[in-house]
Amino acid sequence: MRPLTFGVLTSAASDSHPTAVDQRSAQDLATALGRQGHHALILRVDEDLDLTLRHSGVDACVLALHGRRGSRGDIQALLELRGLPFAGPSGTAAALAFDKVRSRQLMAYHNLPVPAAVALGPGRRADERALELLGWPCVVKPRRGAHGEGISRLESVQGVRTAIEHALDVDHEVILERAAEGRELQVVLLDDRVLGVAEVRRPLGTEVLEMCCPAPLPRGRRDGVENLARQAVRALGLGVGLTRVDMILHPRNNELILEVEPLPPLHRDGVVSRVARAAGLDYDALVGRLVDPLLLHAPRWAASSGASASMLQ
Repeated sequence: MRPLTFGVLTSAASDSHPTAVDQRSAQDLATALGRQGHHALILRVDEDLDLTLRHSGVDACVLALHGRRGSRGDIQALLELRGLPFAGPSGTAAALAFDKVRSRQLMAYHNLPVPAAVALGPGRRADERALELLGWPCVVKPRRGAHGEGISRLESVQGVRTAIEHALDVDHEVILERAAEGRELQVVLLDDRVLGVAEVRRPLGTEVLEMCCPAPLPRGRRDGVENLARQAVRALGLGVGLTRVDMILHPRNNELILEVEPLPPLHRDGVVSRVARAAGLDYDALVGRLVDPLLLHAPRWAASSGASASMLQ
């Protein structure tokens, strides 16, 4: 099977934290693909992306796009329109998972535990009765957001207006959810297989994140957490590529699914790669497993595309 030319799609240059994470992922992915004998081009996602794809000669694409830029579904729709295979979920599934309201509604329909929340749109005031039922402390989040942007924790109703305005800087709709206390777990899946469970800790008084992988859990508790993660991925129509499921494990051993990340960061020192390494899968092997399905489809696409081009000449 011949080597492929991969387009690694990433954010355009910026000093923002999300963009920096995307670009780190793109560089690491391109390097790993090169070590496997493929040719990788890092392509910036901007208004000229369609033209870039037409002239790049890529056979398939990998998305190094975390958060809003990759999870709205428009990039995947463009790739599908151009007949370019890509690693990861469809644009429809990614957009659904990225929407905290719709995704939680669907998970709740499948009897999966999600936080109690109230959704607010532009110009809508928080109903006092709804806030009372929600309980405190409370977390205000953008309906569609990532990297912790626009998130505020409130201990009482005071400050709700300011927190909502802060979240509206990220998205035009927000959610208020009951704060969940407990251990923060992140479950990483490759397709429908769980690679492992990591625990993320935030020591008091610091902004440093500590990660323990694998998370110290009894076997029965680990099985339950992994099973919930698999069910969440299935409920949202994901199950293709790498997915991260963020959960809270309450001291009374009750789990809550906070969100399902359809396009988690893929740099070498990120959660996904560290969990894979703990499972015995080094970074190059992880990238290989991610793009393996494309090796079957991209050559066929390239051959048929070339034949069509010849016929048009």
